[in-house]
Amino acid sequence: MRSVVRPAAVILLLAMVAAAAPFATGTRFGTVGLDTRFSSGQVYSYSGFTDYVWSDPILRVGIAVLPDLAVGAELALFNTFPESGNVFTSTPVIAFGPAATYYLVPNLDIVRPYVTAGAGATYGLVWKRLGWRARAGIGAMLVTSLPVAFGLEGGWYGDWCQGPGWDWIHDYELAWRHGSTWFIGVRIMGFK
Repeated sequence: MRSVVRPAAVILLLAMVAAAAPFATGTRFGTVGLDTRFSSGQVYSYSGFTDYVWSDPILRVGIAVLPDLAVGAELALFNTFPESGNVFTSTPVIAFGPAATYYLVPNLDIVRPYVTAGAGATYGLVWKRLGWRARAGIGAMLVTSLPVAFGLEGGWYGDWCQGPGWDWIHDYELAWRHGSTWFIGVRIMGFK
């Protein structure tokens, strides 16, 4: 349990700093979304992955460093919603790391296209193993008079993690495994 407490404390601390920091008006943003993913590869071949719905939540926060570039952090969960059973007793995989969002045409009044990229660490609460993720996406948000914007985003991410394996003489070892995912998701974005 102690290995879970440290990443949770770091994530909570970073979120509190981002929420409380005195940035200029209009430079902070937050994104909440839900992705439907289509995954393949060794990382996802574990039988426990098939017991979950392939839709996962995502949270992105950041600040604008230029008029059309924002940098921040992204927190994504996968294996969050079990096909049966209690969502509060499921054990997701957490992905957390830096992310950048670039608005392709920042002054459009109705639809604002953007690209986003990120990388980070993943941690599986079941296996208690650290992994890595690279992520890229493209999206568009609908600008309205409401304090939030709605959008769609699609893209790709790759996951690498260590898992148990066997070498050629059947000795136990940790082997690097890879998984590739295409996703499409909805977004609700707020600016402050």
